[in-house]
Amino acid sequence: MADVAGTNDYLYAGLVERKEQASINKAEQEARGEISSPIIRDIIPEIDFDAGDDTEWDGEAAGWVVSPDSDGPGEYEVYEIDSDTGRAERRVNVFYGFEAVENVAYVEQINFKGADGQVFERAKLTGLDEGGDDSIDRQRTLRSPIAFGPQDNGTIEIVVNEGYTEADDEIKLKLLGVTAEKQGRRVGSRS
Repeated sequence: MADVAGTNDYLYAGLVERKEQASINKAEQEARGEISSPIIRDIIPEIDFDAGDDTEWDGEAAGWVVSPDSDGPGEYEVYEIDSDTGRAERRVNVFYGFEAVENVAYVEQINFKGADGQVFERAKLTGLDEGGDDSIDRQRTLRSPIAFGPQDNGTIEIVVNEGYTEADDEIKLKLLGVTAEKQGRRVGSRS
């Protein structure tokens, strides 16, 4: 099956579950032959990513803060995936969607860029907000999961709209996805 870019227009619980399983399968596939005894777990930004050039997040704090470090609309690099010397070394990160946590109405889209600086996936998030009774009401999924393999470098950018005028407005956006890493690196065996 070919990968399809963009986000799904309609969500239901079964679709989110299938996208999560597809990301687990992709992580296993990317890790095969590269990472011995891999274990798949949820992405944890303070463990898996380095701080991007344009974020107020220091790379250490827990949570999903993607706030730019300056005011105004534009494209801001919030996470760096550095497989050479950074936290992504010997890890696979696979993304299948997004969940609004706080002030996500400012976010127009997410750009995933490779080491060459080229955008290889764009996710439009216009209209996504933290309202709704269930988590699915605050989520948007990608049509196909995307991955940064164990030797890949890149960045994740947010594009904020004209409404973003105060860097004091903290933007929190959860990236739905999984990480594959060597068993015992952060998570031990369950046996």
